[in-house]
Amino acid sequence: MKTTQEESYNLLKILAIFMVLASHMMNVVELVPPEDMHALQLHNAVRAFLLTSNGLFFMLSGRFLLSQFDGKILDFYWKRLVKIGIPVAAASLFYYSISRKWEGMGLACVKDFLKTFLQSHIEGYFWFVYALAGFYLAVPFLARMFRNMSREEKRALTGISVAFFFLQNLYQIFQMEMVFTAYPFYSWVFYCMLGYLVDSMELTAKTKKWLMLGGVVAWGISVWEVCFWTKTNPAIYNYSVSMIAMTTAVYLAVTGWGKKLAERFHVPVHFIAQRSFYIYLMHGLTQKIVGEVLAWKLGVVWKGWGCWLLLSLISFILALGIGCILDWIYQPIARRLLTNAVFVSGGKQ
Repeated sequence: MKTTQEESYNLLKILAIFMVLASHMMNVVELVPPEDMHALQLHNAVRAFLLTSNGLFFMLSGRFLLSQFDGKILDFYWKRLVKIGIPVAAASLFYYSISRKWEGMGLACVKDFLKTFLQSHIEGYFWFVYALAGFYLAVPFLARMFRNMSREEKRALTGISVAFFFLQNLYQIFQMEMVFTAYPFYSWVFYCMLGYLVDSMELTAKTKKWLMLGGVVAWGISVWEVCFWTKTNPAIYNYSVSMIAMTTAVYLAVTGWGKKLAERFHVPVHFIAQRSFYIYLMHGLTQKIVGEVLAWKLGVVWKGWGCWLLLSLISFILALGIGCILDWIYQPIARRLLTNAVFVSGGKQ
């Protein structure tokens, strides 16, 4: 049985995937009546919070991979290919086939699939996996680096990185040519490192509270930027300091305050979290089902926050159901692939 602390991360994983579904469902439900500025401002405020889900997924991935890496590089790469790469390729082929209305897969079609797959043009939200792939390549080396770093060095790395993000953001806001471009962690890789750094720096309870309060302030700043500021911040939803602060605050709040909830609902939390990646892969399909097919069949125009929440929940439940089936089908295959690999510990020699 996993510890309460580990289950609180599972709770965060479930929250993050639901936030992804909910943010995408905003494209289906009519939440902003024409010329209603207050509705638009509310929409932007909620969306700014929901988009912390991107950073949360990177933080969760990095937090465990960097702390649990056992030094076996080929083993690590093969596991990521089996657990992540193959399911993504299969899901991409599925979505590609749907878009072509299940037409025959001739040579030209295969070439077109490979081209669109390698460019992540099949399902837009698969960008996350492609971004994560680069981090996977770096994990064996980053893990060794971090294990030899002191707490003070980790704090310095975090502070310097955030300062660099702030500098780059200023260049973007004022439309200046960015010349400081060689910093290696100016990307989603920093978020992958951030989860590990936040936990390994042994922050005090007081520091965590200040960081969470800073996240709330950062959310207010982000809302002000979107709703009232005359300038445009291109990095507001990804590489801005405000987004880093918001994401860190949610991470700390759920992993800290969610322990009791995760312990009480240990079984369902663990069950859903284990299939969260399949929920991510298949929610594009379930969104189409609940947002387009049902609307077309019933002749309903979905409006309002109540409908948005309801459809998000339905999409989540449907994706979980599909995920359970896919997990049941693929787990034996994955187990065999991992067991029989010649370079995997315990495999054939």
